[in-house]
Amino acid sequence: MTNSYCFNPQIFYYSTSIFEKAGVESPVYATIGAGAVNTAFTVVSLFLVERTGRRTLHMLGLAGMAACAVIMTVALALLERVPWMSYISMLAIFGFVAFFEVGPGPIPWFIVAELFSQGPRPAAMAVAGLSNWTANFIIGMGFQYIAEACGPYVFLIFAALLLFFLIFTYLKVPETRGKTFDQISSGFRSRPASLLDMEEKASTEMECLGEGSLS
Repeated sequence: MTNSYCFNPQIFYYSTSIFEKAGVESPVYATIGAGAVNTAFTVVSLFLVERTGRRTLHMLGLAGMAACAVIMTVALALLERVPWMSYISMLAIFGFVAFFEVGPGPIPWFIVAELFSQGPRPAAMAVAGLSNWTANFIIGMGFQYIAEACGPYVFLIFAALLLFFLIFTYLKVPETRGKTFDQISSGFRSRPASLLDMEEKASTEMECLGEGSLS
């Protein structure tokens, strides 16, 4: 649910109005810029996910998004007194989108697929998709009312959620890169520190299944 509750979908649902409130002179072009950043950093994440690891990228994205949300709040709160804060808010939104596509956008789908063996994996992916789009619908429908009630401080709500997801990921989510399903599941049965110390897998899950069928 980090995909939806971390606010990034609402950047695009309400992008024009958000940029207007931020004092951007041409909000339509700023929205196009946000889409370009979204596309560019999706490509960047493809090169980083196997080198850096799922957990690390996810935490990096959450931390960066939380920082950008706080910067957006400060910039919008000071906008009337400091006109050039509109540029800061626009950069913060671009940064927010970039960090989303580096971590919380694609990474949860990797983790869900790798936490489950082939049998329960389709059901797990279905539950994850249902949870994601339900949260997306709730936040999408309710954001405009929350924004009217909280004003520029609405982003602090999402910053708090992002910090919660960051702490949860640090404490509970294992690194799944380069590990078999058995190694990942054994990590849940051991002490939390061992999640970071598990050895990298020597073969993929399909290779393990192949060896089992030959023996």
